[in-house]
Amino acid sequence: MSRSAGRDFAERRPRGGARAERAVGVLLAVFLGASSAVAAPSKDDKAAGSAAPARRPPSLADTLTDEAKADYEAAKLLYNDGDFAGARVKFQGAYDRSNDPRLLWNMAACEKGLRHYAKVVTLMRQYLDTGGDWVTPQDRAEAEQFLAAVESFTVALTLVVNEPGALITIDGEPVGTSPLPGPVTVDIGGRKIEAKKDGFAPFSQTLTVGGSKDASADVKLEREVHEGDVTVSAPAGATITIDGKPAAQTHFQGKLASGGHTLRVEAPGMRPYQSEFVVQDQAARQIDVVLEPLPPPTPAREPEGPLHGFELGLRLGYGLQTNRVSNTPSLGANGTTSYHSESLSVGFVPLALDVGYRLGAPTYLGLFGEYATLDRAKTCGFARHGPHEDFPDDPSTRYGYTACSSLKLGAMFVFHVLPRAVVDPYLGFELAAHATFAQYRSFDPITGQAARGASGDSGGSFQPGIRLGVDAHPGRGVAAGLFYVFATAFGNEGVPKTTQSCGGGGNNCPTTQAQPGFQSTFGARAAYTFQ
Repeated sequence: MSRSAGRDFAERRPRGGARAERAVGVLLAVFLGASSAVAAPSKDDKAAGSAAPARRPPSLADTLTDEAKADYEAAKLLYNDGDFAGARVKFQGAYDRSNDPRLLWNMAACEKGLRHYAKVVTLMRQYLDTGGDWVTPQDRAEAEQFLAAVESFTVALTLVVNEPGALITIDGEPVGTSPLPGPVTVDIGGRKIEAKKDGFAPFSQTLTVGGSKDASADVKLEREVHEGDVTVSAPAGATITIDGKPAAQTHFQGKLASGGHTLRVEAPGMRPYQSEFVVQDQAARQIDVVLEPLPPPTPAREPEGPLHGFELGLRLGYGLQTNRVSNTPSLGANGTTSYHSESLSVGFVPLALDVGYRLGAPTYLGLFGEYATLDRAKTCGFARHGPHEDFPDDPSTRYGYTACSSLKLGAMFVFHVLPRAVVDPYLGFELAAHATFAQYRSFDPITGQAARGASGDSGGSFQPGIRLGVDAHPGRGVAAGLFYVFATAFGNEGVPKTTQSCGGGGNNCPTTQAQPGFQSTFGARAAYTFQ
C-alpha cells in the first residue's frame, strides 16, 4: 500500500526509535493524508509482473465535508503544534459528524501524546472492530502492531465491589456500575478509584498498578451512619430529658441521630433549662448545663372587686324538730301523785338564706335566716290533746292545728378544708334563736261544739349547733353541695300557752314544762362568692 497519501502530515512528526513511536508515525501518515487518488505502481510492483496494484480508500481530506472537514483540518494543525488535547476535541467533533472509523485512530494518536495509554487501547480496539472496509489488511496489521506496543503500558484492573448498583469512577471518569462486566484497562501508575451509592459512605482509594499485566482491588462500601456522640453534664440530681423522653440523671453520654434535638434539664428548686442542639454525623458534642435557683414564690393575690369576699347562699332541705315536755307532779282527790312527760316530733321543710364574708380562702363568717313550715298532723309539736285514731271515743277536748310555721335567725362560723379544690368539705358552728308559731281550734266531742275563733300557741328556743357539708366548685366563685345541721334546743318549744283547767285549781293544777330538745336538718345548698 502506498504511503504517499499521508506524508504531508506525517513528515511533521518527530521520529523516535521506540516501537510505539514508529507505529504511530507510519499509521498517521496513512490516515492523516490528504490525497484520495490511487498511488502509481512502484518499481517492485512492476517487477511483480502480472500483480495488480492495490487500491487504497479515499483519504479523510477527500471524504470529509463541511463542519466535519473543518474540524479535521483544525485538528491536524493543533496536533502538529503539539496541542494534543485540543486536537483530541476537534477529531472527536469530526467523528461525531461523519462517523468515519479512521478518525478513531487519530484520536488514539492524541491520547498517546497525552500519555493516556488505556484510552489509546480502547480507541484502537474500537477502530479495529468498526473499521470495516475503511481499514486495509496492511492498516489492520500495523494497527494491531501498534496496539500490542501500547498495551504494555496498561494493566487490566479487576474491581470487586461488595454492593451492587454503585457508580465506579477511575481518575474521575465513570467506568460503569457494579458489578462491572470485566476488567477495566487502566494506565500504569497511581490510579484513584472511587465508588458512590445512596445510603453508603463514599469510597476512595489510590492504587498503584503496573507490576504485572493484571491487577485486582476490593471496593468495600459501608452504610452511612447518621449519628454522633453527645455528652450532657448537669447538677447533681437533675433530670435530663431529650426529645421529651427521660434520658438520665445528672449525666448523659450516648449516641443520637444526626439532626436537631431538644434538651431539657430540671431539678427541684431550680429554674428548668431547655435548648435546641444539632448533632453532626460522626461528631462529638459536649453540653454543660448550669441551673439557676428559682426565686421565692410570690403568694397569689385574690382578685378584689367591690364585693370581693362576700358570699350569698341558698339552702333547701327537710328537718325533724323534737320537743320534750313534762307535767309537774300533781296531787289527786284520792291523795295520789301523778306524772306525765312526752317527746313530740314534727317534720318541717326549711328555706334558708345565708349572707357571709370570707375572712380568708378557708374561713367564712356569716348570718342566716330560715323560714319553715311544720307538719300540722302532729299538732305542730305542742303538748295539746288532738285527735287520735286509736281512741275515737275519747271524750276529752281536742285541738286541731290549722297553720304552723317557724323562723330561725343566727350566726355561723365555717372552716373550709379545701377551698381551692373542686371538692371542698367544711365544718362549721352556728348559734341561733328559733321561734314556732301555730294556730289551732278546739272541739268538744261531748257537746259537739267547736270554738268559733282560732287561738294560737308559740314557743321559742336558743339553739347552738354543728354544721357539716361538702361543696363542689364547677366554676370560679360558684359552689353547690350537701349539708347537715344538728342543734340542741333550750327554751319553751312545745309548751302550750294555756293548760286545761284541772277543776279544783290552785296548787293542785299541774303545769307543763319544756325540757331540752333537738333539731336536725339535711338538704342541698348553692352559693356564690363575689370575686
